[in-house]
Amino acid sequence: MLDTEIPQTQLSSKLEVSIGVSADPNPDAAIAEAAGLAGRRLGGANADFALVVTAGQAASDAVGTLREVLGQISVAGGNATALLTDHGLSREGAIVVCVANADGAASGVVATAGRNLCEAGQAAARLVLAGWPFRARYPRGLAFAFARPDGDDAAQTFLSSWRDFMGPKMRTVCTVLGDAAAYGRGAAQPLASVACVEAPYASGIGYTDATPTDGVTPTPETLIHGAADAMLTAVKRLEGRPARLVLVIESAARQKMLGAAFAEEWAAMRGVVEDRTPCVGWVGGHVAAYGRGVQPTDAPGALVVVTLGDAPR
Repeated sequence: MLDTEIPQTQLSSKLEVSIGVSADPNPDAAIAEAAGLAGRRLGGANADFALVVTAGQAASDAVGTLREVLGQISVAGGNATALLTDHGLSREGAIVVCVANADGAASGVVATAGRNLCEAGQAAARLVLAGWPFRARYPRGLAFAFARPDGDDAAQTFLSSWRDFMGPKMRTVCTVLGDAAAYGRGAAQPLASVACVEAPYASGIGYTDATPTDGVTPTPETLIHGAADAMLTAVKRLEGRPARLVLVIESAARQKMLGAAFAEEWAAMRGVVEDRTPCVGWVGGHVAAYGRGVQPTDAPGALVVVTLGDAPR
């Protein structure tokens, strides 16, 4: 079963992004609280889509709960291992990220099921492209995918099938959710949930992992340094434009390797951007990305930083 929501355009002068965070252990209540905060911070703009990520127990009706607060907007996301915020790592609660497109941009959100993740990735790309008949063969933009596990290399499987149709200009990051649920309208248990924006926005992806060097596993200090470099790379891709959004997606294996040093890693990444820059993230079973300077790998301890900013004037 496939489902898609037709992309929309939003008449605003610039990209608008807002974030709401809740630590409520009830996932549906946490989504409602976080959605309310994100909605109020949009400054009167209408969100085109929202990313909803929970930790702890999966929400019973993530889409319905969010729409009760923000109206009939598109939703993608899933239930992750933990949430990352300036208040630390949380294993309960919700993050809601609302995006209101600038004039001339289009968003696409899909939730797909299928026999396997490869089939779901192909279906997701076809459905999004079907809603963008006015776009070039290979649209340019940024996509966030959430996938349930389907083999050991689920993130790479999704990215390969997605990009076979979407093309090389759609930078995409895929979070594998472990055994948890993906959120989206339509299929009762979607294999993949994707939200993407097609526009000449500035965006960047930074990547690091914990691949052993000369057979030696990286120390926490090395991991921290790599995370700061990944943040710096993602920020540099914006070419001087301010970041409207910074997302950090970390693999569960990396978080385990860091242990108590997690707080130092977050501080090192946060030190690269201004304090007022919105920055949140989550921990998933695995993460991989495909974009400028980044190729999907099955390396252990992966971390991806994604930045999004305004288009060049």
